[in-house]
Amino acid sequence: MKALSLDLRQRIADALEAGQSQASVAQRFDVSLSSVERLARKKRHGHSLEPGKSPGKTPLVQQEQQHAFEQLAASRTDWTLQRLAHAWQQQAGGKALSQATVLRTLGRIGFAYKKRAASPKSVTQPNEPLFATR
Repeated sequence: MKALSLDLRQRIADALEAGQSQASVAQRFDVSLSSVERLARKKRHGHSLEPGKSPGKTPLVQQEQQHAFEQLAASRTDWTLQRLAHAWQQQAGGKALSQATVLRTLGRIGFAYKKRAASPKSVTQPNEPLFATR
């Protein structure tokens, strides 16, 4: 879920300072009551109303590097994930990426990873019966 904009946070704080109840402010701005309570507590303690940093680890391929990664991936469409990870490591200067990270990054930039057309198709063979029927 995206954070509330700073403008909306300020309007909520202003409405609370004007004397409106937390429940009416939550209904007026279509936010949860707990969000209004949290913003009121921040304002009361003198903290900034700006949203905090999102939790989670930062991606190994940064936002500004995604274009370079996209160009590398588009340059050779027959690469495996492992080969693409190795090529990125050499180009980016030592950042080792796992195959899962490469796959997530490809998905983030809009690439779909599929098997090469040269690889054989998998075929499902019918099973042989274990026992002969009479």
